[in-house]
Amino acid sequence: MKKLLRLIGVSLSIVGFLNVKTATAQYSGTITVNGDIDKYYVVTFIDGASSSNLATELEIGRSNVHQDSSWRGALIAKFRYHVNNWGSGAEFIDADIREANSRVPAYGSFIAGWADASFNNGSANMVVWMRGKTTYKYYSNYITAPVVYDGVQNPVSYTPVAGGTTFGVKSAVDNSVNMYGMTYGNTAYFNGVGTNYFGGSLGIGTRATGQYKLAVNGDFKSKRVKVEQANWADFVFEPEYQLPSLAEVETYIKANKHLPDVPSAKEVTKEGVDLGEMNKILLQKIEELTLHLIEQEKRSAMQDDCIRSMREEIKKLKSSIDNH
Repeated sequence: MKKLLRLIGVSLSIVGFLNVKTATAQYSGTITVNGDIDKYYVVTFIDGASSSNLATELEIGRSNVHQDSSWRGALIAKFRYHVNNWGSGAEFIDADIREANSRVPAYGSFIAGWADASFNNGSANMVVWMRGKTTYKYYSNYITAPVVYDGVQNPVSYTPVAGGTTFGVKSAVDNSVNMYGMTYGNTAYFNGVGTNYFGGSLGIGTRATGQYKLAVNGDFKSKRVKVEQANWADFVFEPEYQLPSLAEVETYIKANKHLPDVPSAKEVTKEGVDLGEMNKILLQKIEELTLHLIEQEKRSAMQDDCIRSMREEIKKLKSSIDNH
C-alpha cells in the first residue's frame, strides 16, 4: 500500500509539473509580410488563452534596424488581449508600442492598427495591420498561429465569416495608435493619493494639443480655476498712465468695431481667448472706466456747487428787488 501511495504521489507531481510547463510555455516564430513597404497588411492572431480563461499576451519585435534592408527601423510591441468570440463581453485589446526609424521617418511605423475580428463569429481572431515587405519576430504565452494576408501567402483581405466584416489593406496609421507608448481600449482609475505626473501634453477628446500642455475638445466643469498672471492691470492707476479720453475711445470704436486693446471677434474666432490675458484686459477697461466715472463725479460735484452758488445769488438778487 505504501508503495502504491508513493507511486500515486510521484505521478501527481509529474502531472503538476507538466501542467505548470504547459501554462508557462512560450510560442515563437517569424512573421514575413510581403507586399509594398508603404502599405500595412492584415495579420490575424488567435486568442489562444481564451479557452484557459486567461488573456493572451503577444510580443512582436524587430531589434535589428538593418533587417530586410539598411535602416529599416526597429519595433518592440506588446499586446494583451481577449477577443469577443461571439459574445464574451469581457473583450479588450491593450497595446504597448515603441517603434522608430531615425534615418527614414516615413518608415518609422510598423503597426497601423488592430481590431477584434470575432464579433458575431467564432474565429477568436485579433487583426493587426503590419507594414509590408518586412520581417518580424513574435512570442506569445499561448498559441496565436499568425496568418498573413498580403496577396502572396493569402489574399489581401480577410473575412472571418461569409457576409461579415472584411479587413483589408491600410495605407496610413490609425489616429488611435500611440506609436511611442500605451494604447488601452478601456478606462483607467488611479486611486492613489500621490502625484500623477505627465511630462508632455494631455489631450481630452483631441490629439491636436499643439503648443498647449492641456487641450480639451468639449466642455469641462470645475469648482475653481486659478490662472497665474503677471503684469496685472493696476498700471492704469500709475501717475504716468495716459488715460484715453472718451472721445478717443469713441473714435476707435467707430473705426474698429471693438474696444482698444480688446481682441476682435475675428481674432477670437481664429485664436480663441486667453483667460488670464482677457481678464487682465477687462480689468484694465473697468479701471479706465472707473477713472472716467471718478472724473465725471468730480465734475458733477463742481457743477452742483456752481448751481448752488447761482441759486444763492439769484435768491439774494430777488430779495433785494422785492425790498425796493
